[in-house]
Amino acid sequence: MKFFIPMMSIAASTILFANTVELGEIAVVDSFSTGGQFIGDSNMTESKQKFTPKSIETLGTQANMNPYTVIQYSPSVNFTPVDQAGSNEPSYHDPIRIRGKSQSGPGGVFMIDGMPISSNPGGGKEMVDMENVASIDLFKGYIPTNKNLGFSSLIGKVDINLLAPSQTFDVTFSQGFGSDSFKRTFARLDSGKMGDVSAFGSFSYLANDKNKGEGDLERMNGMLGLDYKPNDKFNAQLFAIYNSDDHHNYYNLSYDEAKDLDTYFKKDFATIHPTADNDVNYFDWNKQSFDTTALMGKLEYKPTSSDIITLKPYYKNDEGDYWFSNAAKQRVMNWRIDHDLYGATLEYDHAFSEALKSKIGYWYHKQLPPGPPSDQVKYKVVGGQLVYDGYAILADNDYHILQAPFAQLSGKIGNFNYAAGLQYQSFRLGSLQSHTNGNQTGAANPDYDDAIATTSVDTWASVDAKTFHTFIPSLYLGYEFDPVTTGYIDYSRTYGFDVNLFPTYVSGRKTFVDQDVTLRQLWDTLDLELSDNIDVGIKTKVGNITINPNLFVSFVKNKQANIFDPDLKVNYPANIGDALGYGAEISAYGEIADDLDFLVGLSYNRFNFTQDFTGPGSTPVETDGNQLPDAPRYLAKAAVSYHIGDWTLTPSIRYSSSRWGDVANTQKIDGYTLVDFDISYYMDNFIGSKDAIFRLTATNLANQEYIATINAADNFLAAYGTASTYQTGAPLGVYGSINLRF
Repeated sequence: MKFFIPMMSIAASTILFANTVELGEIAVVDSFSTGGQFIGDSNMTESKQKFTPKSIETLGTQANMNPYTVIQYSPSVNFTPVDQAGSNEPSYHDPIRIRGKSQSGPGGVFMIDGMPISSNPGGGKEMVDMENVASIDLFKGYIPTNKNLGFSSLIGKVDINLLAPSQTFDVTFSQGFGSDSFKRTFARLDSGKMGDVSAFGSFSYLANDKNKGEGDLERMNGMLGLDYKPNDKFNAQLFAIYNSDDHHNYYNLSYDEAKDLDTYFKKDFATIHPTADNDVNYFDWNKQSFDTTALMGKLEYKPTSSDIITLKPYYKNDEGDYWFSNAAKQRVMNWRIDHDLYGATLEYDHAFSEALKSKIGYWYHKQLPPGPPSDQVKYKVVGGQLVYDGYAILADNDYHILQAPFAQLSGKIGNFNYAAGLQYQSFRLGSLQSHTNGNQTGAANPDYDDAIATTSVDTWASVDAKTFHTFIPSLYLGYEFDPVTTGYIDYSRTYGFDVNLFPTYVSGRKTFVDQDVTLRQLWDTLDLELSDNIDVGIKTKVGNITINPNLFVSFVKNKQANIFDPDLKVNYPANIGDALGYGAEISAYGEIADDLDFLVGLSYNRFNFTQDFTGPGSTPVETDGNQLPDAPRYLAKAAVSYHIGDWTLTPSIRYSSSRWGDVANTQKIDGYTLVDFDISYYMDNFIGSKDAIFRLTATNLANQEYIATINAADNFLAAYGTASTYQTGAPLGVYGSINLRF
């Protein structure tokens, strides 16, 4: 391991200011601070956790680019990145589980200011520097109707609230260094209020060697923010983001290798360029490179003190390449991605009284695949060189379109708080026109447009658009027993859709054609995956400490399972599974004393199919009651901050129990415990700055060897033929930073 000056760049350098100016939920402050609580109090009609600047600053890790590294301290949230930079690996899904559930389809978990702008696969997963974030809202079971947006909301939503331009002129700068050649630079300039306008611009650059094997990571973010407020009735905001992400992937271990980490923890791709034919296991053929551009706006008009009209348009374009080796087929694949999404929400809020507040709105969202994939090129290795070998998948896929009118009533009647909402959602899957006809790769060169123009549509593997119409209700009911104790019950329906059928059919086209089965026959059986979620809990305060125990249950239907159909005699992904999730959580946080604050999260989670399935040859596959892959039953996490004068000491710990790597529950992965330690020192008037924070952090202090991410489908695909793979977690890292405000 390589060590440089041990520094760590903090999250939220620009957030921590002293005098607060309220812009809705967005707070702008005027000096660095090392105090405050980890979790903020939330609206009684929104069952959520709000992670404050304190959490973002201390728990965000040295990379300061991934909101999941902060919200992982919530009960039932399992996120363990494969490297110290907190990158999401691999490209095609978010390695985060909430209450045992994983994200489905090409939808992202996080939103920005209530706009569902994240998506998978591709880049843009770390396109927001945490210094530009005011707070992070986590919704797990209950999601308000105007937040239940995007291609999927199945496991919950993480809403990033951006830090608006400061009302005063400020320059903030941070520089960090650390293990494995880690370095990160961040700078932000706020113009202050210039008449009716204020603005900011920020830039960050991060570079890091992989913690094993050969390869590195390089990421650059640029962001502009503009706020226009000519009077108290009108406010307009515009944010623009550019993100560039280039990094080499980590090797996936087999289960046998994952069981023997003493031997295989450091195993990675080959570092020597191959000379033999069909040798695809080379590190520089396993990488990804993406450029992402995003625009987000907010127009808010208050014609009266009781009325608010809000329009939030958004746009994202994502372009790049995801290279990976397929050892089974002895090919190197380039998944080329060039897609965009755009949409808007329009809301009208009217307060009749404290007892009755209304919200009506409309949401429109349009995104281009992948997924499913449309452009995957194959290369064979000849004499150590990549030689074009046609297309693995070549398709012309149309946009997916989601739209929904929604309404909500809320208010407070006596000691009761309530919120009842409803969406009527139209979920349109775009048409899929396959040009990959069996073994015919169908293109003389790898240019996508030329390949589409010179090949014909495969009618066996092509389908028209398909639309689902679904009601998405939500309900929250709380009762205040006294000023510091509230009991509540809430309900929310969430949704998602996996897009695995198309690539499954294309890759196994001969088998389907031999059985006279078209993609349309299977396409017509697809359905939207739905989860009905119920929470019952209580929030109470003992002094300055908030305690929140909670019970939850989720009834999941139409869950995708890779089934064998005895009538059609083919194997394919179908929405026929029923699953049950249930468990208990307790969250506690607050100030034990004036100089000591903490947070604790404990959870027990069960998530399993409630039925068995049939495999090929009518072989029974026992799945009923088995815990789904990568879903630990027990999670525990805690952090404590102790303030001694200008020093702040923050140890933190995360524990995960054992997990399964397959739905048959035959591949067991041991649990792990990770300990981090953070030390910061605050100083006034350092080398001309108004104030400064020096920070030193050690991650994985015990240097534990563990499995971070399990790549396995939430169906029993792995039970008969497709093995799960495993990625190791980051070893001990030491980092530090200097953070200045001028």
